[in-house]
Amino acid sequence: MTKGLAEENKSRQVYDVLQSNTAQLRNEVFLDNGLGVALWSNSHGTTVYDKPNHHTLSYYVQGGQNTKRAMRGGDLFGGEDKLCLMPINHRSAWHYADPFSFFHFYFEQSHLQSFAEQVFDKEGRHIELKECTFTDDPFITQLIRQTMLKLDWSNTTDQLMLSHAQQMMLLHLVRQHCHEPLRQALVTGGLSPVNQRRVMEYIDASLSRSFTLSDLAAITQLSDFHFARMFKVSFGCTPHQYVLGKRIERAKSLLIHSKSPLTDISAMCGFSSQQHLSQQFKQRVGASPASYRRNQNIKL
Repeated sequence: MTKGLAEENKSRQVYDVLQSNTAQLRNEVFLDNGLGVALWSNSHGTTVYDKPNHHTLSYYVQGGQNTKRAMRGGDLFGGEDKLCLMPINHRSAWHYADPFSFFHFYFEQSHLQSFAEQVFDKEGRHIELKECTFTDDPFITQLIRQTMLKLDWSNTTDQLMLSHAQQMMLLHLVRQHCHEPLRQALVTGGLSPVNQRRVMEYIDASLSRSFTLSDLAAITQLSDFHFARMFKVSFGCTPHQYVLGKRIERAKSLLIHSKSPLTDISAMCGFSSQQHLSQQFKQRVGASPASYRRNQNIKL
């Protein structure tokens, strides 16, 4: 489902520049939809970007007050919760003096173009991302801090939510941070009954393995964004929440009706580890898997 960013040959120039200087990579994931996120830290030095062939959204998670971008009209200084947008083919030079951490979202011009065409039914060839340096955006702040940074990027179930969050990020950028913002998305209802059944059957048959938002969207022949939106209309929750609920239900059934160890149950239900199963199970059921099994056996 995922590939390391360093293994990709295209659209990773900003990532490669950071890896070659003083920046420290803390976390990263690159999903099959071609969108990548990374969490970095740095403390000193200089970074120069010279016409990268992809877009980068940079968000300062912690610190950055003594991080500056050299500008002809005067240097600009960063800070916590500040947003920078570095469009394709831009040039910039950055200087660091104190420790800080930052989040990057990597995407290509084709992502903006297809998003404009699929979501807004508009010609996307001429859509152009604005260049922004150390601006405030409450929506981006909430999306990154309350959703994206709280997910386990290595977990296949959480990657469904990460993919959905990336779609929300692109929607916001197209609406708010392009030179000719697109305001109105297509009005759509929920999934048809046939597509609802197909998606439910696919999920039920695939709980033990990983699958992506794109895999689910392909069943209905919709874009990732439209599928996620229409799924929520139909089911009252996101695909991530629905799949996680199904995995918990299967775990409950296996705990009652089988003697399989927790490690096997976690694998059969699509959890990355026994620890992840226990964490999600206790959060949603109110008891650990072992306690739930004991209590259900007593009742039986």
